[in-house]
Amino acid sequence: MKLSPFVRLTIVLLMLFSLSLVPALAQDCEGEVIELEFMNWWGAAREALMDTLIEHFQAENPCIRVINQVQPWDNRAELLATAAASSNPPGIIMSTRPETYQFAISGLITPIDAFVEAHGTDLSVFYDGEIGLQYWNGELYGLPMPTAGGLTSLYIYNKDMLRDAGFDPEDPPETWQEMEEMSAVMTIADPMGVDAMGAEIIGDDWSFVAWLYTNNGKYASDDGRTLLFNSPEGVETLEWMVNFTNNINGGVENVTDFFQDTSFSQGDHPWYEDKLAFLRINTSFYGHMNVNDPEEYSDTSRWGTMLRPYNGDNPDATHAGTTGYNFSGAWAYTIPAVHSPEKQEAAFKFAEFIGVHPLGGCAFLFAQSRPSPVKACNENPAYYEVNPTWSVVLEGLATDVPVSITPVQGQLAEILSNAIEEALFGVKSAEDALNDAHADMQALLDEFWADFDAGNM
Repeated sequence: MKLSPFVRLTIVLLMLFSLSLVPALAQDCEGEVIELEFMNWWGAAREALMDTLIEHFQAENPCIRVINQVQPWDNRAELLATAAASSNPPGIIMSTRPETYQFAISGLITPIDAFVEAHGTDLSVFYDGEIGLQYWNGELYGLPMPTAGGLTSLYIYNKDMLRDAGFDPEDPPETWQEMEEMSAVMTIADPMGVDAMGAEIIGDDWSFVAWLYTNNGKYASDDGRTLLFNSPEGVETLEWMVNFTNNINGGVENVTDFFQDTSFSQGDHPWYEDKLAFLRINTSFYGHMNVNDPEEYSDTSRWGTMLRPYNGDNPDATHAGTTGYNFSGAWAYTIPAVHSPEKQEAAFKFAEFIGVHPLGGCAFLFAQSRPSPVKACNENPAYYEVNPTWSVVLEGLATDVPVSITPVQGQLAEILSNAIEEALFGVKSAEDALNDAHADMQALLDEFWADFDAGNM
């Protein structure tokens, strides 16, 4: 059986992991062993990779024993909040950006600036947009991994569908207008449903925000105090999303039904059936695709990677992605404040290993064909063997723009999602939906900042 480049490189990587452990594991711990409970969501196939990472860390730090506490995704936020606020939280926790901010404000986690200085950790190894997301009120609370980038800036596209529709398979759409033109030809839809689709462009609030930035719009001011999404660029963006969905895909219900009970990660998805031409992805999709359809993955005459299209009618618009807006971006490894200095020191060592060590997060993400927040890790030429479209992935990371948020982001996102739904179903115009949402959201945001400035949090 011939193994794909991805599988071969992963096997080699794991072999190197194992070989590198042999001499180090022979070391004896000269002091007390510190047990470090690691609360995280690196489950499924990634659990074995994380276990290997932990083994290598322990080989270099024999006095620290990391307990890999993989958590279920159901009720994730509640599980984490309860654990972080308990009298005996895990030694190190994996939190999203809004959660990190909330825990910092509540005094549940400790800033790591002193550890960074004591260890001489070089923060310049990270992309500015990655490390910058981990600061709250001027203090650093975590080191990033995986990337917050590459979550909205990238699409994969089906070259066979473009070719069959009479388009150049090596020339994917650059603009909204080109995506509309191609999708109108390739989409087969009527009021009863969709048989094939060019692109699905809707989603919750994060989808609107992602398209907003490709129209030279902005979600909020840099200080996070003023919301800006109901600008003319924002209204134009939502109007385009509504018109595309209704005129090309036959409405929201058609789109929902087309993707009902499907999963890209499980291999049950229209993409694998050549029924979807353009699919927005995050960087984890490459690993899933290679596992679920290795034959297609290895044949880039059939698929490619492109950047999220921009509004060609706006001279100031260009390709863009957003970082740190939605919950799945800007993960960090944060240290509870209640633990002893010795346990906090151990937690920082592990967080640093995950963040910057070549056999830490770098190797962990490489084994998944995913980019690292550490710039040098992504220069590994082997990435091009794993993913022949790697150069486009790096372009996407370069276009990513950090989005300002606060700990009340979840409440704001719910209001915005409801407004977008109202526009998509014709309950309100795009302008009215965004203006109404803006009024409610800005009032909530003003209340948060008033309490924060008054020291009432």
